[in-house]
Amino acid sequence: MKINKLSFSEILLEHRKFFIITVQAIIIPVSYFLSFGLRFDFEIPPNQLENFVKTVPLLILTRLLFLYYFDLFSGWWRFVSIEDIVKISKAVLFSSICFIASVVFFFSLTSYPRSVFILDTLIIFLFLCGMRLLTRIFREEFRTKKYFKAKKNILIVGAGNAGVTILNEIRNSSDLQLHPIGFVDDNPAKKNFKIRGIEVLGTSKDIPKLAALYNVDEVIIAIPSAPHKDIQEIFRLCERANIKYRSLPRIADILTGKTFFSQLRDVHPEELLGRPSINFRRESDRVALKNELTGQSVIVTGAGGSIGSEICRQVAGYNPKMIILYERNENDLYFIDIELRKRFPSLHVASIIGDILNKEKLHNIFLEYAPSIVYHAAAYKHVPLMEKDPIEAIHNNVIGTKSIAEVCMEHGTKKFIFISTDKAVNPSSIMGTTKRMTEKLLQVYGSVPTKFISVRFGNVIGSSGSVIPLFKKQIAEGGPITITHPEATRFLMTIPEAVQLVLLAGSMGRGGEIFLLDMGEPVKILDLAKNLIALSGLIPYKDINIEFIGLRDGEKLHEELYWEGEDIIDTTTKKIRMLKNSHFNILEYKKHVTKLEQALAANHNYDSSIFAIIKEMVPETTISPPSDAYH
Repeated sequence: MKINKLSFSEILLEHRKFFIITVQAIIIPVSYFLSFGLRFDFEIPPNQLENFVKTVPLLILTRLLFLYYFDLFSGWWRFVSIEDIVKISKAVLFSSICFIASVVFFFSLTSYPRSVFILDTLIIFLFLCGMRLLTRIFREEFRTKKYFKAKKNILIVGAGNAGVTILNEIRNSSDLQLHPIGFVDDNPAKKNFKIRGIEVLGTSKDIPKLAALYNVDEVIIAIPSAPHKDIQEIFRLCERANIKYRSLPRIADILTGKTFFSQLRDVHPEELLGRPSINFRRESDRVALKNELTGQSVIVTGAGGSIGSEICRQVAGYNPKMIILYERNENDLYFIDIELRKRFPSLHVASIIGDILNKEKLHNIFLEYAPSIVYHAAAYKHVPLMEKDPIEAIHNNVIGTKSIAEVCMEHGTKKFIFISTDKAVNPSSIMGTTKRMTEKLLQVYGSVPTKFISVRFGNVIGSSGSVIPLFKKQIAEGGPITITHPEATRFLMTIPEAVQLVLLAGSMGRGGEIFLLDMGEPVKILDLAKNLIALSGLIPYKDINIEFIGLRDGEKLHEELYWEGEDIIDTTTKKIRMLKNSHFNILEYKKHVTKLEQALAANHNYDSSIFAIIKEMVPETTISPPSDAYH
C-alpha cells in the first residue's frame, strides 16, 4: 500500500483546532509571566513567583473558557477581521474580570500586585490579535510575490465593496493566476488611495491609458448596481483599448452562492435590450387580473415552452383554483410541473401529456376539470423548419387551434387567449401564414359562448427557439456567430414582459379582438450579437467572428406588428394596442376552412389545391407555391 506523506501545512490544517487551542494555552501563561516580569523589572520576588504558580492554572482555565465561548478556537487566522478583534476584546475583558474576582475570592492575595492584572490584560490582547494579524500579513505578502508570476494583469473597475470582494477572491485563489495591478473608480476622492495595498489609479475614462501603461490583460467590472449606460460606456472603453473584460454578477447572484470567476457572468436579457426589465402592471391592472384569475380553473397549452411556462408561473401568482398543464413534450412538462409544485405548494396542478389535435382527449379534460380560461401557446414557431413541412404547420397551428377552440365552445369556456406573432403581418412564411389564418378563424368565432382573443407580439429574447441560446452556444464553441443579414432587425421583449402584457390583454378582451404588444423600436440582430459577445467578456471579430449566411426561406429582413389598412386604436394600457375587427367575409372564410380540412383529409402533401385555399384565406401572404421539395 502506498502511503502519501503529508506536508507540514497539511498536518496543521488537519489538526487546526488542536493547534489553535495549544498555541493559545501556551501564550496565556507566557503573557502572565511577562506581566510579573515587567512589574518587577524581571527581578520577581519569591512570594510573587508563588502567587504566579498558584494562580496560573486558574487563569489558563478562565481564559480558555471565554475564548471558547466567543468562538475563538475556530476560524481562519489568515482572514482575521474587525469582527475577530471585537471577539478577542470581549473574551479578554470578561476573562480578566472573572479571573480577578476568582483570585480575590479563592486566594485573598492581599500582596498581589494590581498592575499585573492590567499588564496581563493588555499583553494577552496584543498577543492574540498579533498572532492572527501576522498570519494574515505573512500570507498576503507571500501571495503578493506570487502575483508577479501570474499570467494576467487585472484592472478592477470599482473600488467599493464589490471591488474589494473581487480582490479578496483573487488573493485567496492562487490557481486563478491573476495579478491585480490597480483599481479605477469614478469617485475622484478615491484617486491615489490604497485599498488592501492596491492603488486607485484613476477613473473609468483612464482605462485605455492605464491598459497601455500597465500592460493590462483583462478588466473586471465590479460595479453590479451601476446603470446600464455606464456599464456600456466601460465596455466601449475596453473595446477601444482592445482588452478583454468581464463583469461581476449582480449581488443577488453572489448571495445565492455562485462563484465569482467560474460565472463571470451570465448575460441578462435586459442588458442585451439596452434597458431594464419593465413591470407594466399598475395597481388597477393587478386588481383586474386578480378578478380575472383568482379562483378560476385555467388550462395552458404548450405549458412546457418558453411562453407557456411563464404564463403558468404568472397565473399561479393570482391564486387560481387550479392550473392544467397541457404539453406533448414530457421533459418540458415534467420541469414546469415540479417548479410550480415547489413554488406554489397549495396550488392544484394537473399535468397532462397530449396533443391539441387529439379532440377526444381535450373533451375528456374539459369534462373533468371544466377550465374557464384557456391560454393557447402550443404551436410550431420555427420558420425554416415549417417551410420544409407546410402540412405539419397547417395541421398543428390551424387545425389544432380549431380543435381546441371548438371544444371550448361546446363546454362553454369563458375565454380563449391565442398567442400570435408579428410574423402573421404580411406573412412571407408558412408559419406566419398559419398564424394569420388562425387569427381570422378566431375572429369568425367571435365571443359567443367563448370570448376568443388573439395577442400578437414579436420575438421574445431568451426563448428556446430564439437566436440568444444559439448565439450563446456558438460563443461557447469559439464561434463564429451566424446571422442572416447585417441589416436584419426584430422586435424584442423579455419573456416575463411579454407574458405580463398577454395576461393584461386577455383580461381586457370581450371577444374577437387582436391585441398588439408595443415592443419599442426594433433591434438590429448584428448589434445583439456584438453585445452578447462583449457581455461574455470577448471582443467581436477578434475572439468571436460574425458571419452572414443570407435570409432563409420564409424569413424577412424586418418584421411588422401591423400593416397599412389595419385600424389601430389605443387601450387603457400604454403598451397594448388593439386592431379593430378585420374586414373580411366571415361566411366565405368558414367555407375556406371547410375546404382546407377536406383538402388535408384527401391529400397529405402540400399541393397546388391547398396553396390556392391558403391564398384565398390570406390573400396578402407571399409564401412560395408548392414544389417537388414538399412531396
